[in-house]
Amino acid sequence: MYMIKIVTDSTALIPEKVVKELGITVIPLNVNIGEDTYQDGIDMDGRKLIQEIKDNPKGAFPKTSQPSIGQFVEVYNQLTKDGDTVLSLHMTDLLSGTVHAAEQASEIADGDVKVVNTHYIDQSLGYIAVSAAKMANSGDYTRDEIVEAVGKIIDNSELCIGVSSLENLVKGGRISKATGMISKLLNLHVVFTLFPQDLKLQIKGRGKKTIKKWADQYFESIKDNDYAFIGISYTGSDELANNLKKRLEEMFPNVDVLVQYTSSIVATHTGDNAFAVMTCKKWD
Repeated sequence: MYMIKIVTDSTALIPEKVVKELGITVIPLNVNIGEDTYQDGIDMDGRKLIQEIKDNPKGAFPKTSQPSIGQFVEVYNQLTKDGDTVLSLHMTDLLSGTVHAAEQASEIADGDVKVVNTHYIDQSLGYIAVSAAKMANSGDYTRDEIVEAVGKIIDNSELCIGVSSLENLVKGGRISKATGMISKLLNLHVVFTLFPQDLKLQIKGRGKKTIKKWADQYFESIKDNDYAFIGISYTGSDELANNLKKRLEEMFPNVDVLVQYTSSIVATHTGDNAFAVMTCKKWD
């Protein structure tokens, strides 16, 4: 009997144990620092990346790069050589061209490959990929049915990201230099919500009071929701992440809140002392 194989990228932050249990294939993105290239999740992670920036403030700024089309083709051909099909789920194209490389590879690969832009990243992407893998492994769903379910997960997901400076997002070309310069000069804390077409500004201000104000408003807005998934990722100190975890677990005692240090890809763009809260409401 032919199987449906799930592929995702390293920004999904899926624990290695889960990757192996579910048979998910994870393709690493790259971090380039000067002449050196590292594979995200293999020989570079978020903690190492942030430390690298701290240790070399005048050194080459890290740059991220997507997997090559050839890498995707090789993976797709290997997974489909015996007649299995592939569902390839990837991070938002707002932050990387990874999903576009996957789409191009799917057109020239030998086997049957379906690529989905999830419009998310980090643990949100991981939750989507893990949910798809569980459905695929059950043998009870067609690939089209899994794609439909993925769409419902995406529709019910939300990702809020907070940064203590826009400097890295500006250096990485992810937001306009004008906005970043204002933030850098005023030392603003900023919280965005990730949407398919944009990062939408939710709040900005000086000091930690800004984050507390956002958190109070955020928790008030979600208090009546029923969640299937909640995740928190961060860079730098874990103090805020653990405080958010505690509050969320008090509000939603039936949901396990996983706290993880983010990937080197996300850390490159957010910089130090950043955080993200990711959720998915239950859906029928």
